[in-house]
Amino acid sequence: MRKRPQQERSRQMVESLIDATEQCIARHGLDGTTTPRIAEIAGVSVGSLYQYFDDKEGLIEALITRQADLITRGLKSLPMDDSASLRDLIATSVRFGVALLDSSHGVYLELVRNWHRLPTQRVADALQQHFMETTHSYLLKHHRTLRVENLQAKVFIIVNSTLFTLVRLISQDNPLLTKALIADELIEMITRYMEPLPD
Repeated sequence: MRKRPQQERSRQMVESLIDATEQCIARHGLDGTTTPRIAEIAGVSVGSLYQYFDDKEGLIEALITRQADLITRGLKSLPMDDSASLRDLIATSVRFGVALLDSSHGVYLELVRNWHRLPTQRVADALQQHFMETTHSYLLKHHRTLRVENLQAKVFIIVNSTLFTLVRLISQDNPLLTKALIADELIEMITRYMEPLPD
């Protein structure tokens, strides 16, 4: 971001530009998104846009940062019942992630399809942090009977395997598999992989 907004009016302008970026991606896809189109949707001049952002990439990065924050808040608001099994906690998290793909008028789908050329590290870090905290919390509550070897490595593998699987699925023009089926299989795979060892 070129200029950090200090006043409320400036902050509203930045939010309006990020909203317009999201709408532009939904309408035109990532490659069809341009700063003139974003400015037009926001109802401002391109010059006004450039007061806050250097280019389209800066706007997309701001959008991804905002989406990562929303995902983090959404994950933290998921119901985590103390009596839930590890499988239930995994299922809740996986289904939340899969449902995200169908939200935001296709913006998440477009961003995920193009993850390799976008600054998506923050989103992956948010997912990894959530899964680590959830698993750690569960294991603390059951520490007398359960333990998991190499928790950090397992969480890293789970998050990245899940993301790659979903990216591959939604990148296909005519996928033979449904998101629901993939979610079920991911839940099964992760649960088995995370099954704690008895003491």
